[in-house]
Amino acid sequence: MRQADIAVIHLKSIPAELFAGFAESVSSEKLNLQIQSREDGGAFAALEWLLPTAVIVYIGKSYFDGFLKEMGKDHYSLLKAGLKKLQAKLFGSSAPQITLFGSAGKISKEQPYSLVFSIVAEAESGITFKLLVHADVSEGEYEETIAAFLEFLASFHANSLDAPMVESLNASRVVGRTLLLAFNREAKAIEPVDPVPKRGPPNEA
Repeated sequence: MRQADIAVIHLKSIPAELFAGFAESVSSEKLNLQIQSREDGGAFAALEWLLPTAVIVYIGKSYFDGFLKEMGKDHYSLLKAGLKKLQAKLFGSSAPQITLFGSAGKISKEQPYSLVFSIVAEAESGITFKLLVHADVSEGEYEETIAAFLEFLASFHANSLDAPMVESLNASRVVGRTLLLAFNREAKAIEPVDPVPKRGPPNEA
């Protein structure tokens, strides 16, 4: 089977019907779109922000190198519209309830980023970008986040990122061939994230 241009990978406990609107929005005759389920996991021994979220939208390098070059960048607006439809289903009160299990001290009780949804995009040389989305994201900020990330990806694949971003990416820690990114609320821009969460001092007895 040819590798997907775009895929949605979700836990089996989350019904595939939830992604029908996304699939309808991005569907194209020449786009290899796949909806895949995976087994619900148990305990993990890994950095929490690198763990797979319950739902992952995967964007392959072939989407940029092949599909968009042939079909044109107009599909970007369709992808953006499809991702927008997921916000109401995966955030807020309607979001699936997900809990991470790990050894004591390994998992933060307060999670700044969603455990339910992330976007993983293929970069170069086997490296992937993983977009972390703020757990308390509003509808408006979610749209800003998606737009900024897609713009970042377009610039990356066109080799047109500005020098400060290139320097920031080169200085960032890559773990498990994954580089974490998130939306900076103050700068209104995508930026790298350290995979090791900063933890506050332990509570004193």
